[in-house]
Amino acid sequence: RCNSSTCKSLNCRKMKSYLKHVDTCQVKASGGCKICKRIWTLLRIHAQQCKSSSCPIPQCNAIRKRIRQLQQKQQAMDDRRRQEMNRHYRMGKMS
Repeated sequence: RCNSSTCKSLNCRKMKSYLKHVDTCQVKASGGCKICKRIWTLLRIHAQQCKSSSCPIPQCNAIRKRIRQLQQKQQAMDDRRRQEMNRHYRMGKMS
């Protein structure tokens, strides 16, 4: 992550302005701000692929944690569904 306030890269300056926008936006992604939605999508894509425990990208660790929670919740639902199907299958064989 670039910390220079006078960075020459146009992409870097643009990304910094988008991240600043996310911090100051009154509408937010949930309210329909297209810039915020785009940035959150980029952050989510980054977080899904990032392996660093000390990532400097804003919200990376929080997004990764939320992704893991959702995956665990989905896994638990799948396990319950599988157990229920197995129980019905065994009950059908016993009759």
